[in-house]
Amino acid sequence: MDARDPGHSSAPNNPSTAVVQSAKVAEALLDVTSGRCHFVELQFTDVSGALKGVVVPSSQIADALTYGHWFDGSSLEGGARTTETDLLLWPDLRTWSLVPWVQPEGMARVLCDIRTPDGDPFPADPRAVLARAIADAGDLGFELFVAPELEFFLFQSMSDGRRLPADRAGYFDLASDTGVRVREEIVRYLNAMNVSVDASHHEIAPGQHEIDLPLMPAALAADAIVAVKYAVKAVARRRGLAPTFMPKPLAGVAGSGLHLHQTLRSSDGADVFSDPIDEYGLSATARAFIAGQLSHARAACAVLAPQVNSYKRLGRGFDAPSVIGWSQRASQAMIRVPRPALPGRSPDGRGRPIRVELRCADPSCNPYLAIAVALGAGLDGIRQGLSAPEPVGVVEHGMPAGNVDMLPVSLGEALTELAWDGVVRDTLGSQVHDRLLTASEQEWQTYKSQVTEWEFGRAFDAS
Repeated sequence: MDARDPGHSSAPNNPSTAVVQSAKVAEALLDVTSGRCHFVELQFTDVSGALKGVVVPSSQIADALTYGHWFDGSSLEGGARTTETDLLLWPDLRTWSLVPWVQPEGMARVLCDIRTPDGDPFPADPRAVLARAIADAGDLGFELFVAPELEFFLFQSMSDGRRLPADRAGYFDLASDTGVRVREEIVRYLNAMNVSVDASHHEIAPGQHEIDLPLMPAALAADAIVAVKYAVKAVARRRGLAPTFMPKPLAGVAGSGLHLHQTLRSSDGADVFSDPIDEYGLSATARAFIAGQLSHARAACAVLAPQVNSYKRLGRGFDAPSVIGWSQRASQAMIRVPRPALPGRSPDGRGRPIRVELRCADPSCNPYLAIAVALGAGLDGIRQGLSAPEPVGVVEHGMPAGNVDMLPVSLGEALTELAWDGVVRDTLGSQVHDRLLTASEQEWQTYKSQVTEWEFGRAFDAS
């Protein structure tokens, strides 16, 4: 099928948009004409969050960037129906970059929107889901900014087939951190890909690491998370290590989270979460946003923590959240509101804006869907005029006193909540919601039918 077929054009109708797109195409093509780029990988994610791509040679790059590239939509796990096999990858040239570890061979990558043959956004495209949520926020006069903290493990593959942590270091360790060179290389490559990094460090568990990104608009934050995972996998494998974003790869130690620091700004860029008069520095808008996320937390977990394994991370111990509540310090709470920096103690002298840190997401999620659902839940709280409850108190051991609601303890429990939550369904769109629910239910039923080594060893001689 010819991408230039007028019946399948997806070129923007807005003349000013077309001019900007044309300028960005010309800029990207400089990498081709200079010999720095011989191939481009057109990347996209499916509903599960898996990164997929189509590689286009230099002779076809100009057409792909100008007219898009047709592909078989059946490759979208949980996305396209059988009648939607002809879909268009439309490159978002804001994400164009050379792939620094594939030089001098010359490879570029660019994230793509998925469009229908008529040029409309494909409703099951995760980027389109987030774009709709961002537009909803815009209709209310808000823009969401997110600063992600992404945790992952590095393993060594042993000759006997076992995988062991690549180091035995601990929280913020330096001298014994054998992964520090890997992190440094990842950060250098991310900078070359136009992805800024605030910091990186060793995490609590052996072989566990964290990369922190700065505050940025929500769509760019999701794109950056995809880029980080792409770079981590490539760099680690080049160094003979096995990376994983599995939420809980090891028993008895902390799992990996994807903490999302969120703040809303008004259309003129003003922080709308802060109120210096409030005891906790929270405005009524911030309290409503938090209340919305708390009220939809159990259903949202099916998107934020989408794996069976996710619920072995969530729960008591290892600083993982288990309580549907918020706090400044309690690790059990799913939302943390760090103490704001005081005026004069921040670089601009105004204090850092309030951030609402959502802690129940993990890196196995699709970041576009996760941020969309978090935003949709928060906006629902604002629309309804909800107010967050009192913060969860700090306890060293056990659970907070009083009647507290808990996060789901299994994927099955989260899916039960997802099935009836109308706000989460509307945010995802019916197609993504229904396919995600069906695929996750199949995974949950498959898991329940398994007989694990632990069960076999525990029960074989027990009776």
